[in-house]
Amino acid sequence: MKSALFVLLTIVTLNANAKCVDAFVTHIVDGDTLDANMNSEIVRVRLDGIDAPEIGQTWGAWARAALKRKVGRKNVCIVVTDTDRYGREIGRIYLDKRDINREMVRHGHAWWYRQYSNDVRLDHAAHDARHDKAGLWKGTDPVPPWEWRRR
Repeated sequence: MKSALFVLLTIVTLNANAKCVDAFVTHIVDGDTLDANMNSEIVRVRLDGIDAPEIGQTWGAWARAALKRKVGRKNVCIVVTDTDRYGREIGRIYLDKRDINREMVRHGHAWWYRQYSNDVRLDHAAHDARHDKAGLWKGTDPVPPWEWRRR
């Protein structure tokens, strides 16, 4: 019961007008982007508040594989929060009672994207991942994807 209440409160907190839309994940693009069948239409969704290593970057293929293990070819619920400049939907992904965006950060598969998110739960997940040296934090000096893209 507590988990269901948490998911409900999370969704309400994100956007009072947002609703969770059932979708089927058809393809994992990388560690923070996927394609999903929503209402009989394939939609590209960028996970809200996170930034995973790029495919050509250290840990990039690993982050993509982690997202694929979590939600690939599965039914999920997506809360669309915005649309980005590339026309992708920005969203929170839920599988059962799990917040996949948060899991990606907590397990060290992605960074909390502070520039575009003020979600304190992602901040806490990032702190815990660094503290526990989870995933990419096992490395000595992981390069955030926004810095890697700039180079």
